Amino acid sequence: MSQSGRSLASLVEERSVFLVFLRHFGCTFCREAVAEIAEKRIEIEAQGAPLAFVHLGTEEKAQWFFKPYGLLDVPRFSDPQGKLYEAFGLTRAELRQFLNLTSIGRMLRAALNGHFAFYPEGDIQRMPGVFLLDRGRGEIRKAFRHKLISDRPDYLALATQN
Repeated sequence: MSQSGRSLASLVEERSVFLVFLRHFGCTFCREAVAEIAEKRIEIEAQGAPLAFVHLGTEEKAQWFFKPYGLLDVPRFSDPQGKLYEAFGLTRAELRQFLNLTSIGRMLRAALNGHFAFYPEGDIQRMPGVFLLDRGRGEIRKAFRHKLISDRPDYLALATQN
């Protein structure tokens, strides 16, 4: 259930949904992703699919995390056990998905842009992903499953429903 008591299924019955699975709230790339999504929210939702987030933390931590980005009104689903992540094929990361030159370089650039790592909240090995779910049955129309923790999807292209 979301913070307002809605199920993901009930959201998808009404409209297509742009569903973003986050890593832990202390993750540099998670913070960077949410900042970018907040910046592009109007353009993303103009494609016809409102945002929703899945996270690994508590609702209390989620309020603290999403507030600075102006996203407190977006439906969010707490999944500390990672069951939704597993249902969408989002695995737990292997060491090579963390420790690689690409991710280390991106982490430094993200930190220079103000997206600092903090104490982890949730499973630090859980990989993120982004999905465009079709209205009605919730079938996946588009998917981006990260290969590295530092992957940066094109959110606007994923939100486009054609």
